[in-house]
Amino acid sequence: MAGRLEGKVALVTGAGSGMGKAIALDYIKEGAKIVGFDILESRLKELEEEVAGDGHTDRLVTFVGDICKNEDCEGAVACCVEHYGTLNVLSHNAGISDKMYPVHRLPDEEWDRLIAINLTGSMKISRAALRYFKKQADENGGEFEAAMVMITSNAAFESATGGPAYSASKAGANALAKAIAFEYGRIGVRCNTICPGPVLTNIVSGMADFDPEGIELHNKSGYNSDAWKWTGGVLGMPEDISPLAVYLASDESKYMNGNSCVIDSGVCLSR
Repeated sequence: MAGRLEGKVALVTGAGSGMGKAIALDYIKEGAKIVGFDILESRLKELEEEVAGDGHTDRLVTFVGDICKNEDCEGAVACCVEHYGTLNVLSHNAGISDKMYPVHRLPDEEWDRLIAINLTGSMKISRAALRYFKKQADENGGEFEAAMVMITSNAAFESATGGPAYSASKAGANALAKAIAFEYGRIGVRCNTICPGPVLTNIVSGMADFDPEGIELHNKSGYNSDAWKWTGGVLGMPEDISPLAVYLASDESKYMNGNSCVIDSGVCLSR
């Protein structure tokens, strides 16, 4: 079924690679107009080329920025309004992994880096979008329909799947999303999270940099030792996650708010 996102204008963070890119492409294919937000201009150029190859250049504008900077978050929202006249979907995907340090060896800078990007960055981009949504609601009788879709991780529930800083940041992002759902659901803004398991992205490709002691510890967990059995011996792909992001951004999910949807091939059941 095509056209599920006709009339939607989406801000997609992390749009240059991984799940963010897959979501950006699916949103465009389903009729949305998007602003692709990423910190790396080179990745956004690749996205532009792929979208041009599909004949949808009129549905994409790119914005180079950092979700940790207030001015970039506000600027990305303004970019949507300037080019498309509105914003009614935020798809937030930008994030990083930690290096699997066990807590007793966790450096302050590692903790601070993860919290700054995965949690504080999630708050800053959400706050920028919500300020626009709230303003529109105030100008339109107290309501404005919008959807927020945030990628977190199954590590928010099963800390064996990620290092302590990563797991804490993703659990915090889930809690933030629930607070948003509660506070703004009454004006028509829905907020849900997607909590993937092992998916082949840039985070996974950097596994060689993980802390050896931490990796050894985590590989002894039921989750990590049995994960391959539950996934059929392969990692998930970004394209396995993006259809859920389409659904949560669409009007089909109008009765969903404040949910955290685990999508991990059942590996959490192996603990």
